[in-house]
Amino acid sequence: MTERGKVYEIKGTSIVVSPDKSPACFGCMNQECKSNGGFIFAENPKALDIKGGQTVEVQVKGASLLKQALMALLPPAFGFAAGFILTRLLFPQAGERAAFAGLLFLFISAFVIFKVRAKIPAGKIFTVSRIIC
Repeated sequence: MTERGKVYEIKGTSIVVSPDKSPACFGCMNQECKSNGGFIFAENPKALDIKGGQTVEVQVKGASLLKQALMALLPPAFGFAAGFILTRLLFPQAGERAAFAGLLFLFISAFVIFKVRAKIPAGKIFTVSRIIC
């Protein structure tokens, strides 16, 4: 995920970016911006010479996004498999009820992941990739 914006504040190696409100922001409905008061907090690991008011490009590493996606999608899939297999093992005559048990476990595990992420949000670590102007 890549965002562009103007540097609002610099705090050591951390910078605060005010993102551009472009049509691309419609994709996430500005959720990231709204949750942080309209700002994106980023690190400057490359030690670029950044000054206030400059336009920069910040991004989240693909590996971080992949990890977050797997943490959101794998537990419900494993929940379904566990519910289905356990029901078939414990009740061999269950038939289609095993699929219902799998769906029940899928929704329970998805709800647990939702509640855990509400209390412990996944950290999106933005980094400055380049200075635009």
